[in-house]
Amino acid sequence: MTEQDIRSDASGNADQNRVVGEALFALAAFAVRSRERDVSLTVVSTLSTVERTGPRRLTDLAGTERVSQPSMTAIVNQLEGLGFVQRRSDPVDGRVVMVWITRAGRQYLRTLRRAGAAVFTTLIQQLAEPDATALRNALPALRHLVDLSTDERTGPLADRADPAGAESNLRRPRAQGQFASSLSKEGSGP
Repeated sequence: MTEQDIRSDASGNADQNRVVGEALFALAAFAVRSRERDVSLTVVSTLSTVERTGPRRLTDLAGTERVSQPSMTAIVNQLEGLGFVQRRSDPVDGRVVMVWITRAGRQYLRTLRRAGAAVFTTLIQQLAEPDATALRNALPALRHLVDLSTDERTGPLADRADPAGAESNLRRPRAQGQFASSLSKEGSGP
């Protein structure tokens, strides 16, 4: 293989990756449009962050979600009013208030994810069998993409400035791959 062949192959892969990225983005947009609108995307994202990373300070959540601290206070107030989170003192430093997900919050996310998955299941059932098989064969790569996207330290958003000035990505160990691991459990939701 010549150097030109290698460059051409790399360019072709980059083009194919871009097209795959565009298709995934279009599917994500479709999923967003298809979901129930009882709470905002930022509220759902915040709840998912607390589920994925464990109890967090308001300032950490504001930085992770890219909103101001007053906005995060309103979001947490809404989540608390719905019974999805509760504020508790930090067991290490009682002066610090942490946001914890409740059982109802976890159930809400499970229900939301199952409804989202049902939308895609319906679409997949409309595919020809070779296309459906190709998607099933791509499942390990899709799981890896989910893991990469949720890793705050190395994911695509890791280099964003934290508007709250907190080093939220380094403060608390996280349960990596929690959502992706749920994808591997056949017949069960996250």
